[in-house]
Amino acid sequence: MSEHTTLLPENSPELTRRDLITFEHLLQEQIAAFLPFSSYSLFFPRSLEGDGAFAGLRGGLAVHLPDEEKVFLPLAFHGRMLGVFSARGVDLEASDSLPGYLAAMSGACMEKLALYKASITDPLTHCANLTHFSRTIASEIRAIRDCILPGSSSCLKNGSPAQSAGFGILHIELASMKKWQQRFGFSFGDRALCHAAKVLQELAPEESVCAALSDHSLALFWPGGSSVACRELASTLASRLASFNITDTILEQEVTISASVGFIQYPTDMTGNVLRQTVREQTGILLTHARHAAAHATPGAPFAFPQIVSEGGRVRASLPLNRIQTSLGAAVGALEGQRFLVWSSDHGGEPGTPSMYKGEIMLVEVRSDFSIADIMNLSDPAWSIAPGDRLTLAPEPEASPAPRSEDGQPHTDVLTGLLQYRDFLDAFTQQRDEHDKFALLVLRLPDPPEGIATDNTETQLRELSAVCSEVFGDKGLGGRFTVGSLIWFLPDFTNRRALSLAKKLHERLSHTDLPLPAIGISAFPYLTFSRADALENVQKALHYAQLLPDPHRAVLDSVGLNISADRLFAQGRLFDAIEEYKLALLSDRTNTTARNSLGICLARIGERSKAKRQFQTVIKRDSKDLFAQYNFGYVCQKMRQFPAAHDAYLACISIDPKHIFSHIRLGELAQREGKYKSARSWFKKASQIAGGEKLTRRYLARLALAQGKPDEAREHLHQALIHDPKDAVSLHLMARLYLDNGEDPQIAEALARQSAALAPQQPAFWKELARALTAQGKAEEAHVALGRARAIG
Repeated sequence: MSEHTTLLPENSPELTRRDLITFEHLLQEQIAAFLPFSSYSLFFPRSLEGDGAFAGLRGGLAVHLPDEEKVFLPLAFHGRMLGVFSARGVDLEASDSLPGYLAAMSGACMEKLALYKASITDPLTHCANLTHFSRTIASEIRAIRDCILPGSSSCLKNGSPAQSAGFGILHIELASMKKWQQRFGFSFGDRALCHAAKVLQELAPEESVCAALSDHSLALFWPGGSSVACRELASTLASRLASFNITDTILEQEVTISASVGFIQYPTDMTGNVLRQTVREQTGILLTHARHAAAHATPGAPFAFPQIVSEGGRVRASLPLNRIQTSLGAAVGALEGQRFLVWSSDHGGEPGTPSMYKGEIMLVEVRSDFSIADIMNLSDPAWSIAPGDRLTLAPEPEASPAPRSEDGQPHTDVLTGLLQYRDFLDAFTQQRDEHDKFALLVLRLPDPPEGIATDNTETQLRELSAVCSEVFGDKGLGGRFTVGSLIWFLPDFTNRRALSLAKKLHERLSHTDLPLPAIGISAFPYLTFSRADALENVQKALHYAQLLPDPHRAVLDSVGLNISADRLFAQGRLFDAIEEYKLALLSDRTNTTARNSLGICLARIGERSKAKRQFQTVIKRDSKDLFAQYNFGYVCQKMRQFPAAHDAYLACISIDPKHIFSHIRLGELAQREGKYKSARSWFKKASQIAGGEKLTRRYLARLALAQGKPDEAREHLHQALIHDPKDAVSLHLMARLYLDNGEDPQIAEALARQSAALAPQQPAFWKELARALTAQGKAEEAHVALGRARAIG
């Protein structure tokens, strides 16, 4: 057996002062196992010069102050003093051996931290490994679930109505790495990967996590990263990695390597039913989507996941019956019914701007990694669509007349005998203007277990179309909508008549072996929608029907519009969501859920007076509506209408005595008035409610600072950051404490950068960052930070 001189693996990453903050919860648990204490804090002194406690710490020993019930533990690793752990409320008898024993135990804790860091770190690049990276993403998905829809109690928390619940993932793929490894060796590939990792770590935001996924790919997880910010970072990263040289040490020649960058933003870029899947499934899907985006990118030009469908598709093969196979599948978000323009691949041009238009296709069947499409038309019948041709998603204008068959009749679907979708659109466009009222129905069979179309699906669809033709008779016009659904146009029908017909259809199907389809119904006229909106509205109705229990049948109404608006909200499209919520209220003014959600959206865009009126309307209708009362109080608090806010929070507590946030807000109001005893009482009551102990730490810290108790504030802030490492206010306050106490300004800078990145709209955060930079002599960077603070106001 070979001799091992250390428990740590070779090339294991060194512990840093930042690691003590990152792993603080682990450190305090390990120390508490051999040294019971009531509270603690971390210190990062610039030096240990001085007398008293520092004299003992300089010698690598713990310092015990029995009269003060304190113990100072040196946090040293490999002979380097990284920080000091201050334990309070320690009841130990003094002895000569105690300082050495405690120092040895704290050293063992540091070894454990180093082992843990090694277990989650890639030894080559010193980035996170895949396991830790996946766990981090999964944790963030769980954390944002409470804020993904309006109306949740955390939707307006932390005093930031513009807070966004989402994150971005960037994937970096080194081009042709297998070829370079075969030619120059694996050590060459390792150096290329390390170079790319170094660039990634230099550009990575403070709060992000970099990871090595394989020997040719890297990734970055950016909590809070918006689509715009992710695109800017991806562009910078792609530019830096578009071309870089690595020297082959054997042949002593430089080889040019390039990398492609893809990115995805959660939840904006998630499609279908992904958001309803488990956290593990969502994590895997996100990483796969980011990899797909990188595969479609070119060096120097990043690619977003949604771009794959809009401009990244290719023709794979020509098929019989005027069909083709494309590279777009369900894995990249392709859907049945999508139309694409086809562009030649043999005429040059940049991606996304092909030179010669060849025709138009429509997807009729989508599998996991490819799809089948019908050729709708050709620009030149003699110039056929060929493998390699590029695809771009066609815009959604008014349907244009489709080409007829040789006998002048519309094309019919071979499977169902109904019109093909493009011909249905043509007929619907012509007939809808001839009727003052009409209804559209979409019927969709349940998805098969595998999530892709099967022969059984086609058999069921054929039988369903036959039953529909019997029930609907000659009352309307039917068409094939997608691979698993049908669409029906019923002229002179109202919602009520169409719903009655849908019920009759479900009754007929209940006596057969066919599964009951989900049926969405939308009629014209309805609210302010035009005839052209009918197709979009019936798809909203279908989504609404799929969310309902059996028999999955729904008419587009106020609730359906509310659900549609919630989807827009989850995608970050606040202004579109506001319009949809208004339509939901126009349909039903008693829809308090829509009114609450509308108020939250208005608050997020800064329209607090309008938001307040919405909440007031709900409260007048139902004074026991907890969400409306709390949101009304919070908006009043932000508008500095404190008496009204106070009354609203008391009303919340009368409705639900265990409403944590109302207790916290009442504590904030009391603290603002200088009633510190009352404020502490409210915070203590909140901490005694289930889940409140960790949540109230930050507020207790601010109260302690207001009372001039920095040591107590430090303890609370440590606990607050353990509970939520991305708490921008706690990070800001901790940076201020470190600077006020003359501790390491580099640690303060790191904390201040994180707080400014998480809440860039707060000028105080930028000022604290400027202060930390000034303490290190970084005058130019401090000037830039102050400039941002002034720009915000």
